[in-house]
Amino acid sequence: MDNFNTHNHISGKFDTELESIHTKLTEMGKVVEKQLSLAIEAFATGNIEMAELVLQQDYVADEFEAVIDAQCVSTIALRQPTGRDLSLLIAIIKVTGDLDSIAAKAQGIADTTIHLKRMLPSDAVQEVDNDGQ
Repeated sequence: MDNFNTHNHISGKFDTELESIHTKLTEMGKVVEKQLSLAIEAFATGNIEMAELVLQQDYVADEFEAVIDAQCVSTIALRQPTGRDLSLLIAIIKVTGDLDSIAAKAQGIADTTIHLKRMLPSDAVQEVDNDGQ
């Protein structure tokens, strides 16, 4: 938490804003990690339902990115931070973009899983399943 430079400002409200941004960023990271993990597992097992679940959660990372970025921009505009605080907020905006890109890659893996599973003849899928056991 110290890396987020909270509880060091004259304005307690600024500290609260930074803490809120940090919490949302952490939540976004967990959501994206789960999406990527599900996508990889779906691909490895050929589980279409799991892949579809990843696709259904597409909006979650997008919403997190929009909310966090808006909160960072608002904080920059209202608080006019300098130095480490400004660098931190800009870095957070970049990180949310990176996390959203990772979520998009997870969706791509899920799409590929569904596409490949539907292209394979059902008997080939059974052979792969039986050989893998």
